[in-house]
Amino acid sequence: MLAECKPTYRENSSSMFAAIRVLFFAFFDICRFRKRPQDIPKSNNLLVSCIFSYAVISTALVGMAESIDRAMLSGITEIVVLSVFSLLLLQISGKAMRWIQTLTALSGTGVVLSIIALPVYFFLSTSGTDDSTNQPLYQLFLLMLAALAFWNIAVMAHILKHALEVSTVISILLAISYIWIILTLSTALFPSESG
Repeated sequence: MLAECKPTYRENSSSMFAAIRVLFFAFFDICRFRKRPQDIPKSNNLLVSCIFSYAVISTALVGMAESIDRAMLSGITEIVVLSVFSLLLLQISGKAMRWIQTLTALSGTGVVLSIIALPVYFFLSTSGTDDSTNQPLYQLFLLMLAALAFWNIAVMAHILKHALEVSTVISILLAISYIWIILTLSTALFPSESG
């Protein structure tokens, strides 16, 4: 009798994919500014899953242009900086109890935006010869990459605005500060091999 009540592999897989789909669209709604970080469940398991997924996809993106060891270190560095940056901001503002949801939202939306950016990165990494960089299609993909970067800043600002309860201007400045910290740290830790 108990065996009849036990869910099958197909049922488990189906419910798992349904949950992933719901979460993906919840993060996508944050990227479209329809949801806020507090709309994401406060869950340590979800946080770990989002951080792990973000580290993997960040490593994959960087790995298109760098060696795998540099890509892995870059992915880990980004996760550490994102975690510390968000925790410090929340502690300073007296809202440290929001850290799990904020970091979940930041890493989850990072996964969504990185998935969207994958084809752009792939195209740019495979067609980066001197002859192709002047082609209109290559220029279009560079423009798309710039648009994704601005979208990323806007999404991060949206999350920080709601988590910290600050103005839009302050949240945009904080998001730009984070990008500057990551770029500065990446340049210091992983200098260009051509120089």
